[in-house]
Amino acid sequence: MAPLMLPSIAMRWRGLFIAGSIALSLGCAERAAGTSAAAATPQPRFIREAQRALDELGFHPGPVDGVVGRRTRDALVRYQRSQKIPVTGYLDAETMVRLDIHERVSGPASRHESEVSRTFEPSPSRRIESTVRAAP
Repeated sequence: MAPLMLPSIAMRWRGLFIAGSIALSLGCAERAAGTSAAAATPQPRFIREAQRALDELGFHPGPVDGVVGRRTRDALVRYQRSQKIPVTGYLDAETMVRLDIHERVSGPASRHESEVSRTFEPSPSRRIESTVRAAP
């Protein structure tokens, strides 16, 4: 395997992992019961983020309202064609990965938590206590 292929393979696995976690967060009980993946409707927050992403990319899905209407479906079809992914007109797993919906929905909160945990330092009173206890 060429060294340049490793990042693309890692990105593909990351995409599959994200798609799997999205599918789990959407509740795949319907799928287990026998309905198709395209028939499963994503939650409105995922649809809103997809509409925002499509609008930022210039595909104009109409109002950002969390509803997949005619204009949103047309924008999804145009986006899927431009990305050369299967054209379904639905907000399917591949489209969600390409639009990075999972990061848009859960990213800022998880980034904020990691920044808070990195910048935490004990209060000055705790530092004083620890130095007092350490001294005989």
